[in-house]
Formats: sequence, structure tokens, C-alpha cells
Amino acid sequence: MEMGILTDKIIKAPLFKGLTKEEMEKVLSAAHEIKWRQGDTVITEGEMGETMYIIYSGSVKVSKRLTLPQFSDERGHSEKTLIRLDATEPIVVGEVAMLTKAERSATITATKECLVLEIYGPELAKLCEADTKMGFKIMGNLAKLLSDRLRQTNRDLVRLSTALSVALG
Repeated sequence: MEMGILTDKIIKAPLFKGLTKEEMEKVLSAAHEIKWRQGDTVITEGEMGETMYIIYSGSVKVSKRLTLPQFSDERGHSEKTLIRLDATEPIVVGEVAMLTKAERSATITATKECLVLEIYGPELAKLCEADTKMGFKIMGNLAKLLSDRLRQTNRDLVRLSTALSVALG
């Protein structure tokens, strides 16, 4: 993997905030560069996952299954696109399942070809255990990322609840 070129592309990823160049390169040595083609479903809601991804080129959409079948579209799909993301800055996805060793919470589909770093959770855990100072920074960065997403979800829920209250009178 071309460390210098790759480092320049992903240095702004939230996972790497506050890491030294040496610490970042340790993490990159455990990562694998992959390519997703347009239309590839790369994470499927409900599947188990132990990897997270840093998307540094391309675009994806994040969707969730709707629980009520009457809300399927004309093709019978019962998924709702929550957000479309363009990797103008690196995007971290898959961290929830990686950290909790639980089901994926959403489906992610490439809407343009993507260049991605794949990080296998157990390998990252070994690195963090071997270098606890670096591990503390990484886990702090993941906690901040999750907290930011939870805050945004709470804001969205308040807006949705408000709209529903107004609509129902």
C-alpha cells in the first residue's frame, strides 16, 4: 500500500484525529485497500460484521428497512434511503457492528465507484492493546464519532416527532 499517497487522502478521517504519523501508519498497516463498484451493496442491514470502512473516494447511500410493508415503493422495495454521502472528506462506516460484534444497523450501497480502507476489528483491537496510548486515542475518536451521530439522530427524531404532531393535529 502506498503509505504517503494514501495518508494524504485519509488524514482527515475522524478515526485518525490526534494520531501521530507513526500511529496512523500502524493502523494503515493493518488495513486493506478495496474498491467498490457502483451499485455494490457493501453492508447489509441485519448481517453480522467485524469490519469498518473508511471511504475516501466515491459516493454511497445509507438505507434502512421499513417495518411496515404497506410503505413499499412501486417495485416492492421496503427500504428508505436515509442519507447520501459523497467522500469529499473521508467517511467512516461500519464501526457500530465492528465495536459491538453485532448486526449491521443499516445497508450501504455504492452509488459511484468507491476507494475504501477496510479495517478488521480484531486486528485493530490487537494494535490498540499493544499500544494503549494509541488505542485510547482511537477509541476516543470512535466514541466522538458515535456521539456526534447520536446527537444528529436525536435532532432528526425531534424534527420528525414535531412534523408528525403538526400533521396529526
